[in-house]
Amino acid sequence: MSDHLRLRYEAPCDGPTATTSTTASVRDASSPTELDRARALIRQRDARSAAFAPVRLLFQDPAWDILLGLFVAYEKGTPLTIDAVSTASGLSDVAIRRWLLALEHRGLITSWPHDADLAARSLGLTDAALTMMLQFLQDI
Repeated sequence: MSDHLRLRYEAPCDGPTATTSTTASVRDASSPTELDRARALIRQRDARSAAFAPVRLLFQDPAWDILLGLFVAYEKGTPLTIDAVSTASGLSDVAIRRWLLALEHRGLITSWPHDADLAARSLGLTDAALTMMLQFLQDI
């Protein structure tokens, strides 16, 4: 369990809201955390890519891969740069920037200056995306 503040999904009677919390939802000590589940999804993706290597491009899901990577980075307390996301995705710079713009325009990711180099901008999930990701990972 990370020791930094994080959003936690709660479902009160009037609908879902995000609240700040230092703990995840109550779970059995042997249950996997949201971070464990996200990492398992990444391992499954990597295994699928290896098993279907000749046709792996058919199974790519760049937007989802970016969100999973940003969630793992958030849980570890280390924001990712555009360069890091681009390298991990294996996509061209043009393609990755298109996906990042699409995710940013839909309010799922945000970016902020890391230094003078545009490629070194830091990326992170928005509160809304983090809430959705936590809900999804708690439900699987």
